[in-house]
This record gives sequence, C-alpha cells and structure tokens, in this order.
Amino acid sequence: MDWFNVLDTWFYLGLTLVGIAILIFVAAFFRYARKKMSDGFMMIWFLISVVLLFVGIVLIAKGYSSAMVVAVVAVSCALLLIVIFITSSMVSELMMKVRELAMQVALLNQENDSMLQQINKLKEQEKDV
Repeated sequence: MDWFNVLDTWFYLGLTLVGIAILIFVAAFFRYARKKMSDGFMMIWFLISVVLLFVGIVLIAKGYSSAMVVAVVAVSCALLLIVIFITSSMVSELMMKVRELAMQVALLNQENDSMLQQINKLKEQEKDV
C-alpha cells in the first residue's frame, strides 16, 4: 500500500471539507441577508460549517488517524442530533403559531360574516322604510 497516496487522499478530502464549509457559510449568510432564513437556522448552519472547517483543517494538517476518524464520527453524530433537535423544536413552534393564526382567521371570518348579515338586515330595513 502506498501511504503517500493515502495521505494525499486525506489531504484532498480535507480540502473538499474546507471548501464545502466555506460554501455553506457563504450561502447561509446570503440567505440570511436577504431575509430568506431565520436567525436560528443561520446559527445552525454556521455551527455546521465551523465543524466541517475544523475537521477539514485537521485532515489537512494531520492526515489519517483511526482515533481522529472515531472522534469525527462521534462529533458528527452529536452535531446531527443537536441540529435535528433544534430544527424540530423550531418547526413545532412554527406549527403552533400557524395553528393559532388559523384559529384567529376563522374567528375573524365568522365575525366578518355576522357583520355582513347585520349590514344586509339594516339595508333591508332601509328599503322597507
């Protein structure tokens, strides 16, 4: 086995991870700047890009190590669980807000219908008079 090629592979993998991290950060920043992403999601993607950047730099600097691979897998799994938890809590909060807004719209529509009926009754009474 040619260790030089293996180290080259880890170097290129590290460069790829650094590039992806920079791409994710820039894309998230521009989406946030254009008001297409909320603060919470921007911070989540920022943290993901920082972790990817760190892992990429470690791969570039140190190369392959079995302990590092285990650490990267553990950190990635932990980060994924944190992202899933934060995302699910944000989505559930938004779903509750949508449900509340739907109830308010239904009440306003009902109030609007009753006001229209009262206006129609008053118009009929004016016609009769």
